[in-house]
Amino acid sequence: MNWKTPITMLVLLGVLLGAAYYGWQTVIDPATGDDETATTPSETRSTCQKVREFRKGETVRPRDVTVNVYNAGIISGLAGETLNALADKGFTAGAAANAPDDIPTTNVTILIDERRSPLIRLVARQFTGPVRFSRGPELRPGVDVLIGNEFQAVDEAAKRFLRVKRVVMTCKPASPSAG
Repeated sequence: MNWKTPITMLVLLGVLLGAAYYGWQTVIDPATGDDETATTPSETRSTCQKVREFRKGETVRPRDVTVNVYNAGIISGLAGETLNALADKGFTAGAAANAPDDIPTTNVTILIDERRSPLIRLVARQFTGPVRFSRGPELRPGVDVLIGNEFQAVDEAAKRFLRVKRVVMTCKPASPSAG
């Protein structure tokens, strides 16, 4: 009897099962995708390089705000696309990465510290659908935006300025090569 055929079939079956396992893991945990940052936000934390003060009555514009977008959904590349759409509106592009697992998100969730600043309110205006605010740590300097599976869109008609009602300090992240 010829043993080459059954051995070849077993090897091919092993290759097929390995490929199926790899594909399934990629669908379940796409954190190693090409267009998302493979590092966690805390591993690449930047420091504040430049601080700007906005006085009462001044106008905050998109160029004054650094935005970081984190994908909490299953659609690969959505954080990068959303960050590009915000950059097209004039916002300073920060990071596009996968979201931490411990923050639930449906459409849009913006991480805040102790209060909603005018910078956060300006960013919140840029999205269609409900925007949630969640207390959480700053993942990177700027405004941290998490988008989920029910993400609708960036609103192209949203106002791109906000008049400040109190003194506000902003932070621009240091460049990745600094430090």
